[in-house]
Amino acid sequence: MKRLLRIARTELLEHRRQPWMIFILAANYALWGAVFGAMFLLLDHFAGRPEDLVVLKQRLSEVGVQYDTALQLATSTFGSLTFTNLPLFVAIMSGTSVLHDRECGTMPFLMLAPVTRLQLLAGKLLGAMIIPLVFHVVFVGVTSLGLGRLASLAPYADKFGASPAWWVAFLLGAPASAAFVGALGAVVSALSRDVRTSMQYTSFLIGILSLGFGAVLVDGLTRGLALQVAFASLCLVAAALTLAVGARLISRDVTA
Repeated sequence: MKRLLRIARTELLEHRRQPWMIFILAANYALWGAVFGAMFLLLDHFAGRPEDLVVLKQRLSEVGVQYDTALQLATSTFGSLTFTNLPLFVAIMSGTSVLHDRECGTMPFLMLAPVTRLQLLAGKLLGAMIIPLVFHVVFVGVTSLGLGRLASLAPYADKFGASPAWWVAFLLGAPASAAFVGALGAVVSALSRDVRTSMQYTSFLIGILSLGFGAVLVDGLTRGLALQVAFASLCLVAAALTLAVGARLISRDVTA
């Protein structure tokens, strides 16, 4: 465990040497929080004035948009964007982890270090998850709980922290899905020979998986706690299996 944590710490220090990347990650969360926060606050303002709300609904209906449908779509979009940011950023950060060591010439030394291939990949995944996970907990947690207090969002409170299922999705489901995608990114990085190839494969995997993750983590909240627990467990198992397979592939690559 100490060796794994040492690798994770080294990976974290490597990411901290890229302040602009960290700034962009934080700015992304802040941007979406500001955009949706302003929209929901404006709608809450209209909801507090019945006559203004009636006018708003009429104007929306004139362009073929139903107010309730638009609000439901907005809450689902907010949840999907904020919850899938974590696996997205972890995949990006892990997608070049092993490849970076190979290009810098440090990979042979890591292979000779007293660590298993599985510990190497797991440590790199853990190091790639730390910063995005902190941003996820802080930005998504504060924004969701704050918006959940708005009266206009009361019908959708289960998507803003008012249900046990949301807390499981927030604290376990999203990190577990990030671990799975991050494990895939680390393995792709280990098998790729250049950054461009690694990013292409990683982006493809992110695009496919994020659609399903968003549907389960947000729209699946209405199905209760059991679905979120099952989803998180499945992602953790998938991440462990991916790392195990990746460790064997790295070994074959080194001995070839």
